[in-house]
Amino acid sequence: MVARPAPVRWGLILLVVGLVGLGAALVVWGLPLVTGSSSGDLAPTKRVPATVVAPVACGSDARDGIEIRVDGLPMRAKLDACGSREGEQLQVEVPQKLPAVTENLVVQVVGTGQAGSGLGQRLRAVLCTVAGVAGAIYALLLAGYGRRRTVTEQPA
Repeated sequence: MVARPAPVRWGLILLVVGLVGLGAALVVWGLPLVTGSSSGDLAPTKRVPATVVAPVACGSDARDGIEIRVDGLPMRAKLDACGSREGEQLQVEVPQKLPAVTENLVVQVVGTGQAGSGLGQRLRAVLCTVAGVAGAIYALLLAGYGRRRTVTEQPA
């Protein structure tokens, strides 16, 4: 049996790590498309200023009443939060396309909703997956599974 030179072995190891990482990345990247929970399902939002006008104490389904200005027109909405102070100024996310009836409109403070998910979140998941796979393979190499075992000859 001919021993392979070290560069070829490391090249094969890197090839395997790369292919496993690529496969994991494709699974993580494509999983939301298969399950139907793609970020494209989320309605686009825009940021608008809001003022708390009816604060409520926190409890089950407690939502502060706010006044927002959308395209210069004031309207009332519910903030998906509680315990704010009356008169507090916030930035909230509202749907780009408002529903016809806005009396039950619920909005979120900027940065707390799912509007930030999508490409960035999926990319972080892919990078985390690739790092985990590479780390696991590296740990196996350090543990000795990648080393060639030599058989010592025993005198008869």
